[in-house]
Amino acid sequence: MMHSLNYLVLTVQGRTMPLTELMNYFNDQLQTQARTRSLPKTGFFKADNSYWGRFGNLILGSRFQAIHTFADDKVIGHNSDLLVRSATGNSLNIDSIFNSLDSTDQIIHLDRLVRTLHSLNYLQQFDGRKDLLSLQVQPRHIISVVSDHGKTFEKILSDCGLGPARVLLHTRLLDTTTLPHFEQALGSYRQHGYKIGIRLSEPRDLDLLQQLGLIPEVIFADHPALTQLLVKDPLPAAFASTRQILIAKNPGIDVKTSSALDGYLFNNDDTVAVPRTAIS
Repeated sequence: MMHSLNYLVLTVQGRTMPLTELMNYFNDQLQTQARTRSLPKTGFFKADNSYWGRFGNLILGSRFQAIHTFADDKVIGHNSDLLVRSATGNSLNIDSIFNSLDSTDQIIHLDRLVRTLHSLNYLQQFDGRKDLLSLQVQPRHIISVVSDHGKTFEKILSDCGLGPARVLLHTRLLDTTTLPHFEQALGSYRQHGYKIGIRLSEPRDLDLLQQLGLIPEVIFADHPALTQLLVKDPLPAAFASTRQILIAKNPGIDVKTSSALDGYLFNNDDTVAVPRTAIS
């Protein structure tokens, strides 16, 4: 792969193309899917040197948070976060949007759209880096796909020039009833070469993790409740190889926490950026 600051060249189906042409290539595929599956208007556009997505009246953007190690403060990856606004400019919550969708086709399509958007922006912003790209998989996506999780997205990543080995797919567990399906899905992701992560947001998530039957490469723990529990009552020895990453709102991390966990990322920007360039 050849690359420069503003002109990244990728190989797709045996030929090379710049990143903007790759966006158009994806748009052709997305428009075909939207027509055949009765999906909302969907696609990508470029504004202000970033890539943005459309899904119906939603405008989607990317924000990246560096993942640091505690030991030497080295950047080991970038976690992707989604910015969402309505056509009127209001900030929206993506979890609420997914929960409002009744169509499994829409759920699957929107989640893949978001991850593809993040992949394009990762290549745009971090051209030439080889660290990890962390992408969230919506839980409703996981339970909406019957089998062979990760196969379709592996093709999308290949088109982007990103191999699964450089990608961490993380999600949040829902309940005990769906745990067998999550175990099967995450196992399938791993078979396709992805690293696996689980996000913990409340104490019950720790119980679900230990019932999962699969040891993830990474655990993301929201601060402060979960990290305090992990420091006080460490996970069983089976999780010794799992990296535990603190999600913090600000840099006020105490020594005890930093010595018990492996790394951190700051999630302290609640603003939703919008493209300044006019949207056609």
